[in-house]
Parts: sequence; C-alpha cells; structure tokens
Amino acid sequence: MEDYNIVKTDFNEISELEETKWNHNNCYFTQLLKHIPDNADTCLDIGCGKGELSYMLSKKAREVIAVDIADQMIEKAKILNPNGNIQYICSNILELQFEDESLDVIITTATAHHLPYEWLLNFSKNKLKQGGKLMVLDLAKASTIFDYVIWGCAFFPNIIMNLIHNGRLQKDDAHAKSVWERHGQHDTYMTINEVKALTKKHLSGKPKVKRKLFWRYTLIWQK
Repeated sequence: MEDYNIVKTDFNEISELEETKWNHNNCYFTQLLKHIPDNADTCLDIGCGKGELSYMLSKKAREVIAVDIADQMIEKAKILNPNGNIQYICSNILELQFEDESLDVIITTATAHHLPYEWLLNFSKNKLKQGGKLMVLDLAKASTIFDYVIWGCAFFPNIIMNLIHNGRLQKDDAHAKSVWERHGQHDTYMTINEVKALTKKHLSGKPKVKRKLFWRYTLIWQK
C-alpha cells in the first residue's frame, strides 16, 4: 500500500530541484496532446507537478482541473504555469469526488504507479463522458528481451537529447540525482504485459498500450 505521506514529502523536495528543458516525460507531451479532441470541455490532470502539461492542456480545453498531492508542487504550478482556465488543487486524487460522465479527458504522467491501477481504470470508466479519453504516460519494469533491447538502446539517445536540450550529459546534477534515487526506493512499476492484462480486464474496446523509448509506456483508451 502506497504511503502518501512519503510521496508528498518526496515531491515537495523534488519541487525545489532545478528545472530542465527536456526530460523523459515532457518529451512525450506533444504526442499526448494530439489525442485531445478540439472540442474538449473538461480535462483532469492527475499528478500535475509544476503544471507544464496542465498549461499545454489549457490551450486545447475549456477547463483543466490539475491535481497534485504535494502542496509545494501546486504553489510552483500556480507561479510557473498559470492560466485562467486551470484550477490547481492540492489533494490526493483518491479523496476527490467527481460526477459520473463529467470529464472529457483524464490524463496522468509519471503518477499512475503511485495509484491503485485498477482504481484508475474503473474511475476513468465511470467519470469519462462517452467518447472521452484516458491517457497514461508512466514508467514500466523491463521483463522481456524486447524490453531490455529497446530500453538498452535508449542510452545513447538519452545522452544526445540531454546535451542538445539541457547542455550536459545527464538530466540531473549530483544533488537532483540523489533526490530522485531516494524517491525511487519507494517506487514499484508494472511490466508492459501486466498493464495490458489489467486494461484488457477492465476496459472495453481496444485500449492501446505502447512501449516508449525512454523507459516509459503510454495507454490511450477512448470510452
């Protein structure tokens, strides 16, 4: 069972780290945005962090509800990525109430592994409108030869992208690396096959689970 007091403490500390222009999450934001319908009314961003994606969503949707458990993350988001149609909320998403079929988009990046995954899928089934979309970008655990080959091949592109966008070989300096490593000791990830099995069990239609280069996967599902 996730200890959300630890998660909150970790991400309050992470909120103080230096911002980098490129990372393993935001490099996929543009791809995710392509799945947002132009007539989207309400988007829910779970685990919004400092609001980078929330701000991008606010350019496509009438309203963005951006939720994060870390109060310092929310304060940073309000300063760094404000917009009149973004509602930043500091809360555990498990404790918030939403009406059934009230959301056009539910999106979460690098947060799903902190949530009960079956809860997330069932929550999305109930709260999304017909035609609404669930979009997940998250980390995965390698379990197959294909996983190890693909994610092993990410080593050199990772260096190149960090040099181009961040001006150094690695995304994090020594302090940031130690903070992330300490947080990572609490994290557990599912394999791609485990994600596919759960989506098949709980979601109708054809949810699309795709392995991404930088140790991530995406799940796209339309209700």
